[in-house]
Amino acid sequence: MSEIQITRIAADDESALLTWNDVMRIAYTEGRTAAWWRSAETTLTQFAHPRPGGQDIALVGCLGEEIIGGVEISLSPETPTDIELGVLSAHRRQGFGTALAEAAAQFLDDGDDSSEIVQTETYCPAGVAFAQAHGMSIGNEEHRLLLDLPAYLDADANRYKDSGASTVVPVIREDPDFSVTSWIGACPEEVLESWTQLRVQMDEDVPVGKLTRSATHASTAAIRSHEERMEEQGWILVSSMAHVGELAVGYTEIMVSSHDPQIVIQEDTLVDRAYRGRGIGRALKVANLRQLPAVAATALAKWVQTYTATDNEPMLALNRDLGFFIADTMTALEKKSDHSRA
Repeated sequence: MSEIQITRIAADDESALLTWNDVMRIAYTEGRTAAWWRSAETTLTQFAHPRPGGQDIALVGCLGEEIIGGVEISLSPETPTDIELGVLSAHRRQGFGTALAEAAAQFLDDGDDSSEIVQTETYCPAGVAFAQAHGMSIGNEEHRLLLDLPAYLDADANRYKDSGASTVVPVIREDPDFSVTSWIGACPEEVLESWTQLRVQMDEDVPVGKLTRSATHASTAAIRSHEERMEEQGWILVSSMAHVGELAVGYTEIMVSSHDPQIVIQEDTLVDRAYRGRGIGRALKVANLRQLPAVAATALAKWVQTYTATDNEPMLALNRDLGFFIADTMTALEKKSDHSRA
C-alpha cells in the first residue's frame, strides 16, 4: 500500500479548503439521493469565522499529488467533538481511512480544546462497522427524509385555488385553539424571549438515543449571535411559532442556502408535550413551507431535507403525510476520546 500523507489545511488557505470540501462532499454523497453538502462559500466563512469558543480543523490525505480523503474536526468546549471522515470510493478498504482516523485521534491527543466525548455520523453499514472497529458505539439512528418541494408547493397552491382561498401566506394564522406567527430572517424582537425558551426546551427534549446530550446555554444573546453567523454563511432562516393564548407552545425552522439552494434544510420542529395531538406540528410545518416562495433563492430549490429519529412514529407519520419519503438512514456513534483517559 502506498503511504498516505496527512496534513492540516490552514484556515486561510481558501484554495486548499475548497478542494478538500469538494472531496469530502463526493465521499459523503456519492450514490445517495439528493444528499446535501455545505457550499463553497459557507465553508470559507465557517473556517474564517468559527463559532465563539470553537474551532474547525480540516485534515487532508494525499497519495502523491492526489487527494483521496480527509477529516473535519469540530471542537467546542461545551459540546462533544464532532469528527467527519471521508475517503473516495476508489481508495476504500486499503487502510487509508484507518490512517486518517489515527491522525485525527493524534490531533485530539495533542490538543487541549476538545471534549472528552467524540461523535460521528455515517450513512452505510460499512461506515458503522468502521466506526465500531475504532471503539465507537451506536448512539442514535435517524431517517433522512426528502420532500419534492416544487410538487408540494404546486399541490398546495391547487388546494388553495380549489377552495377559493388566497395563496398569500399570512403573517399570523388564527385558529380557534392556537395561532401561528411566521417570519423570514431574524426573530422579531417581540417574540424573541418566547423563541429562546422554546429553543432551550428543544435542546432538552430532542431525541438523542444513547448519545451524550450537549450542555445548553441558550439565551437571547446566543440566538442573535447564531443568526449573525448564519447570515454570514449565506443562510436564510424561515421560521414559524405557535401560541395558545399568550403561551408559546411550538416552533419550526427551515434554512435556505443563498449560495446553493437546491436542497432546503428543515431543521427543528417542537411542540410542547402538553399541547401535542392538536395539529399544531402540522400547522407549523405547513405555514413554514408556504413561506418558501417568498425567499427568492428557493426558485431553484428541488428538495426539502429533514431528519427524524427512527422510533419517532408521530413525526414520521406527519412527515409521510406531507409527502416526505425516506432517502437513507443516518447512524450516530460516539466514544470517549483517547486523551480523556490521561
